[in-house]
Amino acid sequence: MHARAPWQRRLALWLQRLVPVALAVAAAGCETFPTPDWYLAMQRPRVELPPPQGETVLQAGLWVSEQPPEPGTLAGDCVSAKILFQRGEYEQAEKVFRWLASKAEKEKNLEVLEESLYCQGECLYHLRRYPKAMETFTKLLKVNPSTRYRGEAVSREFEMAEYWLKDTREAMREWREFQDGERWVVMPRLVSFETEMPWFDAENHTLKAFETIYTQDPSGPEADRALYLAGGINYFRERYQEADTFYSLLVENYPRSPLAPQALELAIQSKINQIGGADYDGRKLVEARQMVDTAMRGFPELREKAEFLQRTLFNIQEQQAAKDFATAEFYRRTHHPGAAYFYYEIVRRRYAGTPWADKALERIYEIRGAVEVEASQPQE
Repeated sequence: MHARAPWQRRLALWLQRLVPVALAVAAAGCETFPTPDWYLAMQRPRVELPPPQGETVLQAGLWVSEQPPEPGTLAGDCVSAKILFQRGEYEQAEKVFRWLASKAEKEKNLEVLEESLYCQGECLYHLRRYPKAMETFTKLLKVNPSTRYRGEAVSREFEMAEYWLKDTREAMREWREFQDGERWVVMPRLVSFETEMPWFDAENHTLKAFETIYTQDPSGPEADRALYLAGGINYFRERYQEADTFYSLLVENYPRSPLAPQALELAIQSKINQIGGADYDGRKLVEARQMVDTAMRGFPELREKAEFLQRTLFNIQEQQAAKDFATAEFYRRTHHPGAAYFYYEIVRRRYAGTPWADKALERIYEIRGAVEVEASQPQE
């Protein structure tokens, strides 16, 4: 037996590596390399399908039995797979619906694709394979945003995302115990081996799921709760800018939601927590002050927290005074007495009765001479 030449061995190794890659690309069915028919035929699940049955529909006030679709066609196999689903044979039905979705996508049969994706997601949900079910429902809503199954699909997505919150809720409980001195350390949860949970970084998957739920069905019953829970995750992780975004969206878009008063309160706190001293962008303080006014005027549910809102308003005013006084101090240090005098006067009038007003008045007396000298000089 003759030994192979080195180039022949390298070619054989290259072909061995290329074949699995080609099969994976074919299985993915990407747009650049569409899935070939022979591969779809090879992947057809070996499941014994029951004969399709006709449906009874209401036409002109009468119930009419339709003829069943032909077995072996996309429509016929889809009806047969739905019979498996109704029997509770979710494992077998999921295989058939997955194959039907791939074949319908290739043949651009949107009706069967929509039906197959929804039923596949339902099978995966009942099998408690939540990550794959979430991916399937998301694909359904991406392929057909106006699908007749949108409400059911979004409801399933919210139910699964709320289940994924259990690790974050456990981390919140452990963090409270740590703050109370009942625990020495809080261990992060990065990996999960449950079939219901994403195997890595479940909290980030949960957050993305809530964002997707809001964008997919902003007028649905889960939209306000998705925003609230997404804001809560970010608030717990001290990502106050993101938390402010979600809470503010809830207050603006769903003012009649039962979650709106608490979201408004947390949005105010998120805005205040973004401020890191006098050298900050004062727009967040202005937004927080406007939200406090909205809370006091438009939300009777927060009347019992009037003392808290007044205290918050006082803290906002204190920080705004510090901001304006710091601006005046900057102009004084950079030898612009006229501009410094202007800002000191703002502090004295706007925040009368506070220590900042007294400090501003002292500075006014100190720089009055420099202001008069500057005013007497001819302007260029």
